[in-house]
Amino acid sequence: MCAYADWEPLFNNPLPFVFFLTLFTVGTFLHIDIGSSSVLTLNDAIGLAALLAFGPAFGAAVFLVGMMIHIIYERRVIFRRLVFLSIGIVEFFIVGLVYFEVLNGYKGLAGGPKDLLAAIVAGFVLWLFDRVSAFGILAAMGVRAMTSFFNKLKPYAVSLPPLYIWGMIMSFVFHNGGYVFTAVLMVPLLVIYAFFRNQKVYQDTLRETIFSLAKMIDARDSYTALHSEGVAENSRKIAAKIGLSEEEVDGIYEISLLHDIGKVGIHDAILLKPGPLDDAEWELMREHPIIGANLVKNLRFLAGSCDAIRHHHERWDGKGYPDGLKGEEIPLWARIIALCDAWDAMRTDRPYRKALPPEVALGEIKKGSGTQFDPKLVPVALFVFGSEGIELKENEEEPIIKKSV
Repeated sequence: MCAYADWEPLFNNPLPFVFFLTLFTVGTFLHIDIGSSSVLTLNDAIGLAALLAFGPAFGAAVFLVGMMIHIIYERRVIFRRLVFLSIGIVEFFIVGLVYFEVLNGYKGLAGGPKDLLAAIVAGFVLWLFDRVSAFGILAAMGVRAMTSFFNKLKPYAVSLPPLYIWGMIMSFVFHNGGYVFTAVLMVPLLVIYAFFRNQKVYQDTLRETIFSLAKMIDARDSYTALHSEGVAENSRKIAAKIGLSEEEVDGIYEISLLHDIGKVGIHDAILLKPGPLDDAEWELMREHPIIGANLVKNLRFLAGSCDAIRHHHERWDGKGYPDGLKGEEIPLWARIIALCDAWDAMRTDRPYRKALPPEVALGEIKKGSGTQFDPKLVPVALFVFGSEGIELKENEEEPIIKKSV
């Protein structure tokens, strides 16, 4: 059992505290990108190990000093981090209460399988309390909407439990094998960190290459040099308006930047033709969504998004290309991009015509409702496009559309 004022390791023998503090502090700087704009740090495992090895007071002390070192070193968002620091200390004592008092666990999981089960329950309590408190604080600060809680929960549900299990193992090894074996146990964690770090560098490099290629495609035609950026920005606004998650809003922005990447496979004689295309040229031009989807389908950071590229020229009435999808058969992201693509095209000068005035372009979007465009999305698009400087008429109030569109 554990006394909650168990500071003995700190004062009578400081070596365990220094050992765990060193590991914990190093762990705070080792970030693992788990997607959805979320990261894990290796100190999650080490903090739990310190708690299970010596008790909540010891674990909380390691957490407090280690995080203070990290905060002072980084000097970023200090107030928010101090709030999380205070909540973290509370978490250690709550988890300690669950493991040592409620479930009668022993230090270092010395009680065998019973203690392992107790540690798993305590780890779940730590995970749940940590996620709920973190999102509650961010929501109270206005940093993140509480509605994004469940969208952000999945990556942590997959990634945190293995770290907590590693912390349980570390606690057991420390009590039975000492400092050397516990330090050796850190090596696999560092290998995992190095692997994910290299993967992130690779993915970031690949991402930058792909987006640079998209900009090069736009730059091939001076008339559409900013086309993809305009489509992406409006797609993001519409996605936010209809209540898509933060992750989806960011995702549609990125995929919209690449919606015309398939034009890399279209010859300049067609792509840059100063007049309307003939039937044969149109057939070739209509291949660009397929080419684009095939280019990005194997990229992890765009996984599941290639359909938005393939189908952004489909029509609500089924008369689009390349697959003739209609209605809600067309992916939502593709329906959004189709609206923004058409708007930007109409508002851009071309060799064979001037840009349409905004009032005329808005009228064309209205005409396309239910034929070319999703009729549920058109009111949202009109509001977003109108916010670029066109006043909406009285009967065109800001629309409220649910995520089910």
